[in-house]
Amino acid sequence: MRRNERGIALVTSILALMVLTGIAVGLVYMTSAETLINNNYKTSQQAYDAALAGLQNVRERMTPALTGSHALLASLPTAMPGSGASSILYVTNPLASETLNSTVINTASSSYYDKEICTELIAQGRATASTCSPTANSTTGAEDPSTLNTLNYKWVRVTLKSNAGASPYYTNNASNSSTAVNQTEVCWDGSQQVLLGGTITCSNAASSVYTPVYQLTALSLTPTNSTRMLQMEVALDPPLNTRGAVDSQDHVTLNGQLTVNGYDYCQCNCVTNHSGNTTCTNRNTGAACTAANSNYAIYASNSVDNPNTSETFLSGQTPPVVQNQPWPYDLNSLIQKYTNAPGTVNVTNSPYSWNCSSGGCGTKANANFGVPPNFPPNPPSSPSGPANMASQVTYIPGDVQLTAGASGNGILIVNGNLDIHGGFNYYGLIIVTGVVSFTGGGSQGVNVYGGIIAGQQSLVDNVLGGSAVIDFDRCALPQRNDNQPPRVLAMRELNF
Repeated sequence: MRRNERGIALVTSILALMVLTGIAVGLVYMTSAETLINNNYKTSQQAYDAALAGLQNVRERMTPALTGSHALLASLPTAMPGSGASSILYVTNPLASETLNSTVINTASSSYYDKEICTELIAQGRATASTCSPTANSTTGAEDPSTLNTLNYKWVRVTLKSNAGASPYYTNNASNSSTAVNQTEVCWDGSQQVLLGGTITCSNAASSVYTPVYQLTALSLTPTNSTRMLQMEVALDPPLNTRGAVDSQDHVTLNGQLTVNGYDYCQCNCVTNHSGNTTCTNRNTGAACTAANSNYAIYASNSVDNPNTSETFLSGQTPPVVQNQPWPYDLNSLIQKYTNAPGTVNVTNSPYSWNCSSGGCGTKANANFGVPPNFPPNPPSSPSGPANMASQVTYIPGDVQLTAGASGNGILIVNGNLDIHGGFNYYGLIIVTGVVSFTGGGSQGVNVYGGIIAGQQSLVDNVLGGSAVIDFDRCALPQRNDNQPPRVLAMRELNF
């Protein structure tokens, strides 16, 4: 080895050691960074889950059937947010050592400050940046059960949903309205959100056709200061209320002897005198029934034939038959709601065991889909009937013709065409995705108390001499399930 190459191995070793040390330090740094990232994600996800738990707990407490301290429905705001005392409700969830009330929540220096409420009130035209002071409009309630304070959500704010639209306004299914609706309450009709006003009023009463939409906003904060804010829109599903005794998405053909009464049989007693004139009076007050006690006789999103002298349409609405109206239903969602419900009877299963291949279920005689009350139903609000009277949800997955005295009680869903050829007594709601045909049958009549929703054509053709009488009856329609919490209409995370 030459003299000038002495020590090269040492230098090489030192350089290699430096490189390896750098790699080791880099690996340690990367591992630490990954650990920090994972911890941050873990605590952020914990905060998200805690906020979601708070929303779901408050939603569950809004179930109508609940009683005692756990029940929250009676404590919900009834005024628009920021419009007065108790228009904002905070359900608080502090640790045992913490004080958490509306003053703390609306103090900017607080860790639990509600940074979102003024943004919402200003957007809704209920406050300005200089006047927003939600504390005076707020009230608080304790979480229940109290053991939930082990979760890291701190409060859930409950407010009525308010429309924040700008001109041109869209209200009552009409665009370019001049009516300002930017501070209008938002209601739920079971399928879509609508604005309060005109004939639309919101209430959590069991019979209300429209229910309030609530905004639930939750803040969570973990011990490591991970914060998430979630918002959920919820509303109780109202009892299903058809627009008319018959709702049709397609053209309505009229032919034969027919009576369709849009007055609510549950509220109104209709009597026809010897001259053929019919008067309908309120069963409780004896006063004349009005539009408030009535739906349309026929509500169609297409056209309707002009009636002849053998066809009678009664309603407190003017006119009793309306055409070319907006179609208010999502039939697929409506059918799915009932077919997925516990206890729904599919006719392809026991006790019917029908063969419904290729979209058709054939002709069925004397079919019974539940046992109806005695007709006419009496008393209307809770009619009596045979000892085995019972309602059921029945699903027929194809076209069917019912003959020779079919009957039923509850909800009848036909995913296809329904042809009623012969007597038929039904108490409840009939939903048909295809064509509804009443083709009579000798002296046997058709009597329906409740309502009919026809996805396509509603054909009334009594060519064999039968007669069809269809009475709208709100008491016969599906009622609200008070054991179910409000439906989730929307869900989002708020960045602040």
